[in-house]
Amino acid sequence: MPELDPITLNARQREAVTAPIGPVLVLAGPGTGKTRVLTERIAYLVSQRGVHPENILALTFTNKAAAELQIRLSRTLSKDAAEAVTAGTFHRFCISVLRQHRETVGLPPHFGIADEDLQRTLIYRAFPRLNPNESNLNNVMQNVNRLKWQRRYKPHVPMKKGDAALLDKYEVELKKNRLIDFDDLIFLAHDLLHSHHQILADYRAQFQHILVDEFQDTDPVQYALVHLLSAAHRSVFVVADDEQSIYGWRHARPEHIEQFQDDFLKGHQPIFLEENYRSSAEILHLARVFIAKNDVLFERSIHTQKSGRRVRGMAFDTFEEEGQFIAGDIWDRIRETPDLVHRDIAVLYPQHAIGSELERIFMHANVPCLMAHRRGLFDQPVIRRALSVLRYALDGANDASLELFLRRELEAVDPKLYPAVRGFQQQKNIGSFKQAAFLYPRTVSEEEGVDVERALGLAGVVHNAVQRGAVASLPHLMDDILDQLNTSELPSLKNHLEDIVDPIEFSDLNTALNRLLPLWRRGGTLYVACRDEVLRHMLTTLIRDALARPGLIIREAMPGSRLDISSGTLILSFDEDPPKTPEHFLHLGGLACGAMLAALKLCQAIRCVDLPAYMPEYTAFALETASDDPDHAQITGLGAVRVRDGRVVDTFYSPVRLRKNKGTAPTFQEIYLSFQAFVGIDILVAHNGYAFDFQVLHREARRNGRSRMPNPTVDILPMARSYGATATRDLRPLCERYDIASDPNDPPVLARALALCRVFEAMKKERASRYRCMTHERLLDQVALGLLFRARDGAKNTEFSREEHVHFNLGAQRLLGPANLCIRNLVQHYPRLDADRLRGQTRMLLGEDPRPDVLALHAPDQIQRFRDLCERHGAAAPSLQEGIRNLLDFADLYKVELDTPDRDAVHLLTLHAAKGLEFREVYICGLEDRILPNARALNNADLAEQRRLLYVGITRAMDHLTLSCVRHRPGRNMAPSRFWDDLGLERDDLGVDAASTA
Repeated sequence: MPELDPITLNARQREAVTAPIGPVLVLAGPGTGKTRVLTERIAYLVSQRGVHPENILALTFTNKAAAELQIRLSRTLSKDAAEAVTAGTFHRFCISVLRQHRETVGLPPHFGIADEDLQRTLIYRAFPRLNPNESNLNNVMQNVNRLKWQRRYKPHVPMKKGDAALLDKYEVELKKNRLIDFDDLIFLAHDLLHSHHQILADYRAQFQHILVDEFQDTDPVQYALVHLLSAAHRSVFVVADDEQSIYGWRHARPEHIEQFQDDFLKGHQPIFLEENYRSSAEILHLARVFIAKNDVLFERSIHTQKSGRRVRGMAFDTFEEEGQFIAGDIWDRIRETPDLVHRDIAVLYPQHAIGSELERIFMHANVPCLMAHRRGLFDQPVIRRALSVLRYALDGANDASLELFLRRELEAVDPKLYPAVRGFQQQKNIGSFKQAAFLYPRTVSEEEGVDVERALGLAGVVHNAVQRGAVASLPHLMDDILDQLNTSELPSLKNHLEDIVDPIEFSDLNTALNRLLPLWRRGGTLYVACRDEVLRHMLTTLIRDALARPGLIIREAMPGSRLDISSGTLILSFDEDPPKTPEHFLHLGGLACGAMLAALKLCQAIRCVDLPAYMPEYTAFALETASDDPDHAQITGLGAVRVRDGRVVDTFYSPVRLRKNKGTAPTFQEIYLSFQAFVGIDILVAHNGYAFDFQVLHREARRNGRSRMPNPTVDILPMARSYGATATRDLRPLCERYDIASDPNDPPVLARALALCRVFEAMKKERASRYRCMTHERLLDQVALGLLFRARDGAKNTEFSREEHVHFNLGAQRLLGPANLCIRNLVQHYPRLDADRLRGQTRMLLGEDPRPDVLALHAPDQIQRFRDLCERHGAAAPSLQEGIRNLLDFADLYKVELDTPDRDAVHLLTLHAAKGLEFREVYICGLEDRILPNARALNNADLAEQRRLLYVGITRAMDHLTLSCVRHRPGRNMAPSRFWDDLGLERDDLGVDAASTA
């Protein structure tokens, strides 16, 4: 076990790390090494005090902080010891407690967590006549949160009748849909431990040492939870900074630091970390002068050994001037400072609207930037819908999740659809939204109801797949969900499949595929050959990014270099003339689609070659009925076919005699058991099954005293409609689409079952083709860059084909995106190229500037990250349902945080989002009255928190800090913030315009 390294700790840090076991309060200012102290304290407990790592609980406020702590522990402790430490957020700890003791708490199996989307849906369901505008629902949500805390902590304060009704109806909707919200997570976990002494004793025995990061951000319940867990052993180590408490609106109370002293320290003094390792003396002096305007709980002196440049104060007439100045200043700083890169720089602001303005300006100035707003992985529209349908699939009683999914899915098609179904529900006084959505298509034309039926059918398919085991794994289920969701509003390959050729339709590519597969599976070296050196580099980069796996080495075949040719080596040539020695060569230079598309298609084919067969075993069936009314239709004939690996291996047919009729045909009751035996445990496949066949079959079984068949069911109609087919409740249009004819000698109902089977097999082939064509969509920016070079260099046939147009247009939008690095990386490799010229040529060929808001709606790299998460959670769970539950918990706990991918781009962040981060260069915008401090800061406490917020922003800066304000923002005139005076900057630093308005 590693020992503590005292040399790298300063005296105060060492005092904190080696403090006697018991209550310890560490007051750590910004940049003083609090995460280092937390990590070393855990290592000290394990290595020096003999504490078992599984007896340690470290609580944080963000998943990012928990992940950082785990990474540092893995460097300090052994792998097993680091993994044995429980480190996570309060919410993650509480959900694990509730999952383990759900029966004691009274929670149902697979209870869900209501995120903000679901909370809005619950409120709208409780009060259907509310204005459904999102901002209005957000205001109601904030009121619900306030009332929930009031009822818990101030029950003596009378509640208005309307407020009580609001909270009561919201709580009823939560319970009815088997959900809890984020407040409930903490409340219920605390109340469980408080009320059940044995459970509390078990957790105290398990976690004998507790550490808490950012203790000033605890709310009253979180403080009480820490107190409960640690009151017996009193080994609780907390790190806090009252001067960085900026979450009062989340009920955080910096006064808990004083309460901790009273409850635990009993006269012992806190340990102060006072040496700042982050900021220069100039920045730190400004920060300390500024925060001194607040009343402080603890007197302290923070110092630093660093010196740097003076802090700049800037004023501008308009936000455009401000943004252009910052963009130009960033380029100047990058040019002047050799080791400074874009990711070292952040622009901070109080409001998202300012960030959106800056993002647009930075795009035009070619400054790579990442705007961290609530558009992270789990806020992608398609991923949000996928998660909603998974919630419903896990628990069919969760009507709110189904409504949320249908609302999002229908809004993506036509904004009028969801209100129409909602209006129908209210008009007919239907209690369940699911029932209303099911009945609505019967009241309109098939064309008007088709999208409601498609969305409802997809939800039904997924629910059946999860509840009845119709799919083998979470990743495969998610692939089908993502493929069948509507994405017509997004810049996606899925919307252009009619112009894209399936990779396996190229015979030369198939030949290359067959030769390359053994190398891809076993490992070896693949050389990429092309006479054009820039194109060769881009091809190699594309193939390496697409096919990366352990054991496979992908290199450029440099002209004149000696290649190491062996049995595990292939050379992939993209030159037009075939090689003279073909034994080690694969030649793709002659494909009509061009080199970059040929490389992409080869990678698509390789990635999809090992996909498991989709539903190789099933039974397709059809009904003959006396009417088309699903509520009353009686069965007059039943046909079915058993399918194995695409072949019909058996058939079932029987006419059915109605009981009131005479004749020799058997009744339904007589043939039902034979039909059940024929189907066995197969998946049942029907066309328009959820609206008709399955309903009628199950109803007739009940009517005849038989049990419902337990088999998984699949309706092909939603899938066909999602593929853009002219699919109606009649099977014939699909037979025409796939050129399928029936044998006139077969009984009609059996002929329909046979046709259904052939249609489904054709759809399965189309499904595989779609998957191949859409794989590696995240690499389209590289494809577009390669196509640009072909057009730019005046090569033969520079006119793009329709397929090349699709790939270029989609890829070029991303290529010009604010955080895309393809062009910059290429220019760094080939300095003779000009980045601005390449971007200009891309814009000229594209014909428009991409919109960052549209690009943010569909990020293929994030879709791939989501697929990877499905793979990870699916593989780690003992069942499909557990995998889904774990994925949903993960998503619910992570989506409350901002997503900041690790790219070399300037960070655009709100001041709240910047907490816990550090950057070499920082610009802070928006120092204007009613923005910072904001218009809601009406009393001294609010003003003090706004001052702490700016203090947090200032102390993110390491070397250089610029603060700015403007006189005009869109639609309004601005005055400088009152904080300028508190900052103590020289007035002439502000400039004439700002000074004249002061």
